[in-house]
Amino acid sequence: MQRIKGALVVLVGLTLGGCSGASTANTASSTPTSLPSVAAAVPSATPSDSASPTPVPSTSAPATTQTTHTAPPVTAQGDPCTDPSVSFDGLAGIDFDRYAKICLGMSFAAASAAMPGPPVNGESVCPWYALLLTVQDPGLYVAAITRPDNPGAAISMFRMTWEGDPAAAAAFGAPKTVKGISVGSTTAEVTTAYPAATAISINDIARGARTQLVVAGPGGTSLVFDVTSGMVSDMYWGTGISQGVSGELCNA
Repeated sequence: MQRIKGALVVLVGLTLGGCSGASTANTASSTPTSLPSVAAAVPSATPSDSASPTPVPSTSAPATTQTTHTAPPVTAQGDPCTDPSVSFDGLAGIDFDRYAKICLGMSFAAASAAMPGPPVNGESVCPWYALLLTVQDPGLYVAAITRPDNPGAAISMFRMTWEGDPAAAAAFGAPKTVKGISVGSTTAEVTTAYPAATAISINDIARGARTQLVVAGPGGTSLVFDVTSGMVSDMYWGTGISQGVSGELCNA
């Protein structure tokens, strides 16, 4: 089940800093400032009847102005999956129609060409389900999924799963959406980022009753956040999931 162990570093470079939806760091250029020349005072050659008091230099520090450079928030910068002129660089790792540089509609072969690393291949027991990211400790997985009746032909959705305690996920640095939501985010954070999110209940064939937050996206896409103990433990995004998602997608 390993896809890219430790490939989280590549992804965070796309996000995070997410699933990134994106931002680039501002770098302030520094121009050396010339120090003012200080000329020594030359005493007057003309004698004076009365001595002039010697000026006392001020001991107060000169006023300074501090400029703080703050990275801009992650914002939509176009869709590189539909507009080739838009760069993937600096974008969040997750958006409605992509994971990193892999877009909905790509075949597993095309996904392999789009991302560095080993080829994207379906699992032997379910060839329509391909792991894109595997971090066994603590248990973070991202997968691309095609139709079971045409495995590997066209990706229709993605899935991110966190198998550990959801409370620990927020500090791990998993891929984020354009609005900064990922596994470990709270229900309140999801609804603040996506006010139009709709809460639904589904009967998962593997895990029983589940609560999910569904966000409608462009072109029939959706984001689905599966909630455990008030925190996101699984995420799904793509097409055909507007009514929620069953957690068992590879059970052959």
